[in-house]
Amino acid sequence: MKKTVFLFCVALMCLIAIGSCKHVEALADGGADGDSDSDSDSDSDGDSDTGPFGGLDGVDMLVVVDNSISMAEEQEILATAFFPLVNSLVNPLPGWSWPSVDNLRIAVVTSDMGLSWGGQPYTEGDGWPGTNPCSSTGDNGVFQTYYSGSTINIEHDVIPCDGSNAQCPTGWTCSETDSNQIGTCQAPGGEGGNQTCPGLNSTWSETTESSPNASMAFEVACLADQGTTGCGFEQQLQAAAAALSRPDQAAFVREEALLVILVVSDESDCSMEDGPAMFASDEIQDESGISMKNIACGENPDFLYDIEHYYTAYTGVKTAPNSVVFAAIVGVPMDDICQGTGDTLGDCLDHPDMELIPVVKVNSSGTDTWYFENACTRGAVTQGQPGRRYVKLANEEFGGLSYISSICNADWGPAMEEIARLIAISQQ
Repeated sequence: MKKTVFLFCVALMCLIAIGSCKHVEALADGGADGDSDSDSDSDSDGDSDTGPFGGLDGVDMLVVVDNSISMAEEQEILATAFFPLVNSLVNPLPGWSWPSVDNLRIAVVTSDMGLSWGGQPYTEGDGWPGTNPCSSTGDNGVFQTYYSGSTINIEHDVIPCDGSNAQCPTGWTCSETDSNQIGTCQAPGGEGGNQTCPGLNSTWSETTESSPNASMAFEVACLADQGTTGCGFEQQLQAAAAALSRPDQAAFVREEALLVILVVSDESDCSMEDGPAMFASDEIQDESGISMKNIACGENPDFLYDIEHYYTAYTGVKTAPNSVVFAAIVGVPMDDICQGTGDTLGDCLDHPDMELIPVVKVNSSGTDTWYFENACTRGAVTQGQPGRRYVKLANEEFGGLSYISSICNADWGPAMEEIARLIAISQQ
């Protein structure tokens, strides 16, 4: 996996900063440069022709957090995991091979789009049997925030840090560092529960070169807590598209910055293009006594937007080519075949745990309900449904400009650091 990530970084530098690149494999295998000769090419004037991120200045990251009923534990894990993600970009640890990011902004939206479909709200007559269990549009891609005085649980003795203590939440300290100058963030009193969130003065968290924000990782961690009352028909990919298309949020995406879409969810995507057809399906209309609604989206993919639609929606907000990265921490097996950059995941959908196999299970209310077999599990905490559409979007559309990791991993820190590596481009 490390070699794959290295190859991606080299390729991305070439695509963005140079426009083309040959013999990338030679660089990974020890070649001095990307051509066929034995010299070491250099810039004749001695300065750097590429700015931060190979010509792109800064990063705009949009995070989609699943806020359905099953995500309470995962949102807590995400809160701590946001620290290594942000720190890898703005406060890198010793040994990090790329320069830090001076201009980073992160916004969070939820997966709740209600029962909207085709870019329009659900209305009576669209065909849902009985009362709409969600709402017409849900959060509709609106950037989420938190109230003054909000608290968050952060894991003690987990977040990597160095002697500067810059990577830790406010009021925490870094433990004694090891031979690599790396320790872990220690909570006052040894407990990380109920940490008071710093004030957030915008609908997104941001740090800039002229106005550094030492609390950014803490702010983003607090944005991880989006509750669990969202619609059970999660439309993760559509939520990101809706957020990017809202005129009142247009200022978030900067043309000169790299755009990153990150989805965190234990459920598959159900971004509906044809709602009435979906609602008329046997799975939604079924009255057998054992609900089949949880498998409706997987059994009726023709009523969902094609994944190409979301590649176009995400890249369409940018003018520069190769300036959008897609990443997802979702339901995939914890195997190398299903984790890594998108261009390495060609066999993931053939993994037996990625098949959509309907089974009857008891839900949280003690009622028999149809579900798909999990792609992964972690004890009683996490059950990840097969995230086939995320894998297809990464593998077939974004390729090396994407990364997939399993939501069932006990530690999300390494995945967050790998995602950071994909967007941290060398100035060399």
